[in-house]
Amino acid sequence: MSKLLLLVAAAAAAAILLYVFYRWERAGREHWVVFLLFGLLMVESSLYENETLAPRGLFHPGSGSFQFRLPEVIITVALLARLIVRGSPKRIGVPALLWTAVAAWLTVELVEGLVNHNSTVKLPYEAKAIIYVFGGYALASGVPIRRFLDGPGLQRLLRWSALSATVLLVLKLGKKTFNAHLPLIPLKGFGALGTDAATIFVVIGIIGLLLELAKERRSGLNLLATVPLLLSAFFAYQRAVLLTLGAAVVVVVLAAFGTTARRRLRVRSGEVLVATLAIVGVVLGLAVVPAVTAERPITQSPVIAKISAQLGSTLGSRAKTESAQSRINKWGVAYDLAKQDPIIGQGLGKTYSYYEPGPNQYVVTDLTENIGLDLWLRTGLIGVVLFLVALLVSLSNGLTVWRVHPDAMVAVLALGLVAAVVGLIAKGQVESIFENYRLATVLGLTLGMLRSAVTSGGGNLMTMRTYYRADRDLEVV
Repeated sequence: MSKLLLLVAAAAAAAILLYVFYRWERAGREHWVVFLLFGLLMVESSLYENETLAPRGLFHPGSGSFQFRLPEVIITVALLARLIVRGSPKRIGVPALLWTAVAAWLTVELVEGLVNHNSTVKLPYEAKAIIYVFGGYALASGVPIRRFLDGPGLQRLLRWSALSATVLLVLKLGKKTFNAHLPLIPLKGFGALGTDAATIFVVIGIIGLLLELAKERRSGLNLLATVPLLLSAFFAYQRAVLLTLGAAVVVVVLAAFGTTARRRLRVRSGEVLVATLAIVGVVLGLAVVPAVTAERPITQSPVIAKISAQLGSTLGSRAKTESAQSRINKWGVAYDLAKQDPIIGQGLGKTYSYYEPGPNQYVVTDLTENIGLDLWLRTGLIGVVLFLVALLVSLSNGLTVWRVHPDAMVAVLALGLVAAVVGLIAKGQVESIFENYRLATVLGLTLGMLRSAVTSGGGNLMTMRTYYRADRDLEVV
């Protein structure tokens, strides 16, 4: 009876969402759904450190074995609303066609998993990546890119995310957590900065920072908001988040050395000086002043000691060493299994056992903690090649937008999205992305927004170059 009531309530909620999304589509506010998803994932990951341990409630409805996640409902209903308003797409570009091929091959591997009698528990969770990644891609790619830039959505997302990151950082440094039995939002261990939240903060922070650097008149509050977002990567007790930040920063730095950056970004020498002085002031405030007051060496400052201990735990603790060995053990077993059926793969839901050095026991899992191995094991080399081709085409088109798009803000947004996608893929080298609905949804949305930026410039390299040359000639005249 409880499951039946929950199903009726879910159907009623879905009907309400369908009506709301239908109205948004008719009013040209379809980008609100994308911001809703980003905001939902940011709030949920801030409240609950681990997505698999989130208690039942508003963010994790369910009863017994019947459960679902909000992003899969929102994406599905939003796509249905778009289909009702717009109908089926009349044209589909090469990148979208490639991602459709990846989704279709995953569907084939779902059937393959059923034929091979793979785990019926793990298989549905892996299949939901079709909704999170490719549904999110379809949802965001159908929104005109200027809708994301013209309204206050990105600014509000940046500031509210910064507030959440600041609260978590303060609680992290103070080693405080809270439990509260709130209706629909039970809190257990609130205050822990998890890897999912830190990754989402980094994605939002990189995009927000680049957009501010491209403006003529900048907001000091927005620039300040990026600080806790990017700083959170160092306090998440997870090296994979540092990979995300490092890869994203490398993309931005490499782009900054090109000639395009001088046209797109407006970084003044005075701002660099002010930022340097601000950093020096923070160092003095956190290290020198407390050390001098207490007549102790700078390295023994309380705040610096906490930061050093946190970084030491993140990079070189015994737990991290055992975690690294665990991944190596997983990769060895998964590699041997993948070689047994290298072309087609063994289907979704494939499980295997490996030795876990922490508890010193064998553990059964379906994850390899590597996006390439996950794809090879389940979808074979066909799936790996399809994914790589689709990814490289999307990134290549995104960099083309950065170089030649006539709208500078769209170009800078494209660079931020490319950096975010590269960061997520870097994280995917040591973690499974598709099975984490938070990160899978963020990956799909960022790829979709990147596609929207490409189509806004004409959809291909030659068209964008033509637009850019015409715009440049007009400026000269």
